[in-house]
Amino acid sequence: MSKIIKKTVNTVFNEQKDALIDELIEVLEKLGFSVRIEKGVFKGGFCLLRDQKLFLLNKNLEQDKKINILVKNISRIGVEGIFLKPMIRDLVEKESGADKLIE
Repeated sequence: MSKIIKKTVNTVFNEQKDALIDELIEVLEKLGFSVRIEKGVFKGGFCLLRDQKLFLLNKNLEQDKKINILVKNISRIGVEGIFLKPMIRDLVEKESGADKLIE
């Protein structure tokens, strides 16, 4: 009987990406969402729990995937009326522009 060898991917921790994730989480909190980073079989998204607006994000995802999920969901809500750093606003506007091109 042969052994099953799991391939492990060495993920490199990038402090700049981690800081971006934290800033995107702050944007969600400004929009009135509680953000929870949990383990599970999901990627991330919005949830409503007893009149509380939640955003769940999978703890085990790579940094790039976390950023993509956060930006996509923030662009769906809209960020009019709140201050965003120019880099974050560019990411959100690019994502919302991509949605408009598809529709």
